[in-house]
Amino acid sequence: NDRKCIYKYMLVFITPKLDTTRIPYSYRSRATIPSSQIKDSRVTDDIKSLKPGDIAVLGKKHSKEDAEYCISNEINYIVDVADDKFAMFKHWYFTIPNANGVTTTCHTLRELIEKETGCKSFVIPDPTERKKGTPKFEVKDEMKAFYYGSDGNYAKLDWPKIKETMNAVHKTSFEIMTNKAPLPPRDFKMLKRYGRYWLLPQEREHIIKRGHKQFDSLIAWDFDLQEKLVNKSDFVLLPVTEDRESKCKGNNRPIDALQQGRMVLTNPGIPSYEDLKDFLYIGDLYEMYQGMINQPGQVISKIKRAQEFIEQNYSPKAIAKKWEQVYENISSNNI
Repeated sequence: NDRKCIYKYMLVFITPKLDTTRIPYSYRSRATIPSSQIKDSRVTDDIKSLKPGDIAVLGKKHSKEDAEYCISNEINYIVDVADDKFAMFKHWYFTIPNANGVTTTCHTLRELIEKETGCKSFVIPDPTERKKGTPKFEVKDEMKAFYYGSDGNYAKLDWPKIKETMNAVHKTSFEIMTNKAPLPPRDFKMLKRYGRYWLLPQEREHIIKRGHKQFDSLIAWDFDLQEKLVNKSDFVLLPVTEDRESKCKGNNRPIDALQQGRMVLTNPGIPSYEDLKDFLYIGDLYEMYQGMINQPGQVISKIKRAQEFIEQNYSPKAIAKKWEQVYENISSNNI
């Protein structure tokens, strides 16, 4: 009976007020999905609904006032850090050290949190929210590659060069989905990355035309359409960069593709992707793509093993258990 009383409230995930027709991924993966798998857990945008005994989870967009409310009302709280936003959210330097626990998405971000605040954190990856699909990879005359990622990730990549390299291995078409802006980048931004001041006039014109064509071909992000395009593709292409923000990313993008039955081709840069190195193709894109084309049977085998690994480690149920463990650790220390 005492144990039932202790665990009556479980975790309360605090989120900002959201448009219920468009819940961002970070709130689904770090609140609604795990909460749905945990008994007595709930998600709310009303921090004043917290009761003594609750443990609040303050997500990425929490405020200093949220933490102060918990502290003044003697409510234990967790800060969940899902991205490197220390430069943007200066109040983290107050809310994290005063938290009863800290959670994060990957080991690199865990190391950064400790470096920035001196606080240790508990790694809880993002759960997959996709249905398990049938593994598929068949070499055709023309292969279909599909990329998805935020505009911030997409914009860092030299897509003309990537496409050229891939087509040097095998004829390949590309579809790219992102949260595209209403208008294309300004011409000077397109030229800047190629050294605008020392380009010939015809080169400048070519780069601008190519940039507009690339922008026009982008597919606006949509949850259901993303699933359809993954199913239509032959594989998912996820090139990455290795700046500080990228290094701190979790591996939800490759996990979702593998869960749906598609191989992922990527390159080094995001350490959490390396955790999946046995299940995807990661390295020099030219060489890795050759390996996929030359050994389609190995591609299928890797996807099948990946799906078993995902079921054990990245399913909503598996991720919910990690949240429950954090809850129990905090509860037992504060009873």
